[in-house]
Amino acid sequence: MTGDETVDLTGGRLQGRCVTEDGSFNGFSKVHTGPADAKGGGGTFRFAQQNVAQRGRQNNDCASRNTFSLTASGDKIQSNCADEDTSVSDHTYSQGRGASAEGRSGTNFDQQNVAQAGRQNNICDSPNYVFPDLTGSRFDTDCTNKDASVSRHTSDKSGGAQARGAQAGAAEVQDIAQEGRQNNFCANPNSTDADPVSDSRVDADCANKDASLSEHTRHKGGGAQAKGGALALEQQNIAQEGRQNNSCANPNLATFDLSGARTETDCVNKDVSRTKHSLVKGGPARAEGGSGEDVVQQNIAQEGRQNNACDNANDSDITATGGRSKNRCATVDGSKNLHTVETSRGAEAVGGSSVADLSQQNIAQSGRQNNACANHNGLNADVTGARQDTACVTVDRSVNAGTKKSSGGASVEGGSSGADLFQQNIAQEGRQNNACGNTNNLTLTASGGSTQNQCVAVDRSVNIGTQED
Repeated sequence: MTGDETVDLTGGRLQGRCVTEDGSFNGFSKVHTGPADAKGGGGTFRFAQQNVAQRGRQNNDCASRNTFSLTASGDKIQSNCADEDTSVSDHTYSQGRGASAEGRSGTNFDQQNVAQAGRQNNICDSPNYVFPDLTGSRFDTDCTNKDASVSRHTSDKSGGAQARGAQAGAAEVQDIAQEGRQNNFCANPNSTDADPVSDSRVDADCANKDASLSEHTRHKGGGAQAKGGALALEQQNIAQEGRQNNSCANPNLATFDLSGARTETDCVNKDVSRTKHSLVKGGPARAEGGSGEDVVQQNIAQEGRQNNACDNANDSDITATGGRSKNRCATVDGSKNLHTVETSRGAEAVGGSSVADLSQQNIAQSGRQNNACANHNGLNADVTGARQDTACVTVDRSVNAGTKKSSGGASVEGGSSGADLFQQNIAQEGRQNNACGNTNNLTLTASGGSTQNQCVAVDRSVNIGTQED
C-alpha cells in the first residue's frame, strides 16, 4: 500500500498476490494483546489519507493504495488476496482490546478509515482515491477467505472494532469497522473516476468459506462501530460483527464510463462450520452516519452470520455503451450446531441529517443470511445497448440440535433534511432476509438495453429441540 502513486502501463502487466496461511498449533497457551490504533493527521487544504488498524489473525490489507492514478492500454491489472486458516487451538485463552481507526479534520479531503479485529479480515484492493484510464485492458480482483481452523476448550474475548470519520468542509469519507471472523471487505474504492474504460473487462470476486470446527469454546465479541463525519460529504459507514460478513464491491463515490466493456461482481458466502457445546456472545454492530449541508451516505450495520452486503454503490455515475454488467450474490449455510448457546445484541443503523439535499440508505441486519445485495444509493445509470443483471440467492441447509438463540433485533433510524430527501431504511432480523435489488434515488436511462433482477431464498434447515427468543 503506497501513499501517492502514478502508474503508466502500455502492453504491460501489473500483478499483486497477497496470501496468508496459518497452520500453527496452540496448546495450553494464554495470549493478551493490546489494541491496534491508527489515527490520521490534519490538514488545512486538500489531502488524501487512509488509516488502517488491524488486530487478530490474518488481516490481509493488500493492494489498497491511497492515491492512485493508472493509465493502462492493452494491459492486465490483477490483485489476488487470499487468507487460509488451518490452525489448531486447544485449551487456549485469548483476549484482545480491539482495533480503532480515527480520521482527522481538514478543509477538503478524501479519507478511508478501517479498523479490523478478529480472524481473516480481508481488506483487499480498496483504494482510497483512484483514477483508472483503461483501454483494451483487463482489471481483476480476487479476494478469498477460507477458515478450516479447529478450536477446542478455548476462550476468546475481543474489544471490538471502531472506525470514526473526520470533519471537513467537503469530504469523501469511508469508515469501516469489522470484528469477528472472515470479514471480506474487498474491492471497495472510496473515490473513483474511471474515464474511460473501453473494450475492457472489470471483475471482482469475493468469497468466504467457513469449514471451522469449534468444540467446548466460548467467544465474546465487543461489537463493531462505524461513525461518519460531518459537513458536506459523500460517505459510506459499514460496521460488521460476526462471521462471514461480505461487504464487497461497494464503491463510495464512483464514476464509470464503459464502452464495449464488461463488469462482473461475484460475492459468495459458504458456511459448513461445526459448533458443539459452545457459547457465542456477540456485541452490537452499529453504523452511524454524519450530518452536513449536502449529504449522500450509506450506513450498513451487520451482526450475525453470512451478512452479504454486496455491490451496494453509494453516489455512483455509470455510463455503459454496448457492455454488460452482472452482479451475483450467494449465501449458503450448511453449518451444524449441537448444544450451543448464541446471544446477540443486534444491529443498529442511524442515518445523519442535512440542512440541504439528502440521499441516504440505512441497512441494519441481525441473524443469518441477510442478503442486502445490489442496493445502490444515489445511482445515475445511462445504459445504451447494454445488459444489466442482478441475481441474489440464499440457501439454508443448516442443522441445529439442542441449541438456544437470543437476539437483540435490528433497528434503523433515518435522518431528516431541510430540502430534498431521498432515503431507504431497512431493518432485518432472523433468517434469510433477502433485501435485494432495492435501489434508492435511481436515475436510469436505457436505450436498447436490458435490466433484470432475480432474488431467491430457500430454507431447508433442520431444527430439533431448539429455542429462539
